[in-house]
Amino acid sequence: MNIGIIGAINQEIKIFKKIINYKQIKNIGRFQVYIGKFKKNNIFLIKSGIGKVSSSIASMLLVSLFKPNVIINSGSAGSLNSKLKIGDIIIPNQLCYYDVNLINFGYARGQIPQHPKKFTINKNLHHILIETAIKFKYKFNTGLLLTGDSFVRGEDFINKLKFQFSSAIGVEMESTAIAQVCYQFHIPLIVIKSISDLSDKQATLNFKKNISIASSQSANFVKLVLENTKFYKSIE
Repeated sequence: MNIGIIGAINQEIKIFKKIINYKQIKNIGRFQVYIGKFKKNNIFLIKSGIGKVSSSIASMLLVSLFKPNVIINSGSAGSLNSKLKIGDIIIPNQLCYYDVNLINFGYARGQIPQHPKKFTINKNLHHILIETAIKFKYKFNTGLLLTGDSFVRGEDFINKLKFQFSSAIGVEMESTAIAQVCYQFHIPLIVIKSISDLSDKQATLNFKKNISIASSQSANFVKLVLENTKFYKSIE
């Protein structure tokens, strides 16, 4: 099986380099793809860079060159839920953009024309993620994850997002763009994020302080998922 893994920054892919014991690096423009294996599966690890366009390009490179059976997006997110603390895991079942607005044309807030109102995670895969989190006693939450091209910090910004997307539990800058690419090419996607900050006025400081913790939590959780035989059976 071919598995693509996307992280936005160095901290988010650092542990995966060890997990997959990569033997080859493929340079594609300014991107690097680390090629390795995990449990006889081919792993293609890429650092996308920050933001929607960067993650879309990285996703398309994986899709067009390596034909992944599934794509995994791992990394960090800011919390929009008071129950989520630093290092906790987000296992979203839905994703959408917070900075897309075509409601005057009859679309839902966050919806791209000719796409669903929200991108959804495969139910079987999502169930396996929840089972894994419970089994290994991770503190986690599931729900709507928001994506946009701004780093969210401050009470006004948070309150606006909570008002517009009342079910949102977290916010970050890549996942929904990856979901849009996967939707176009019928590729299953799972997203695992760990909380690096609380999206408050201390978010920038806390992100810098906690990004390594969040990245490790997310990567180690993905490793547990990859060790789960049910995960592969759900993709086949």
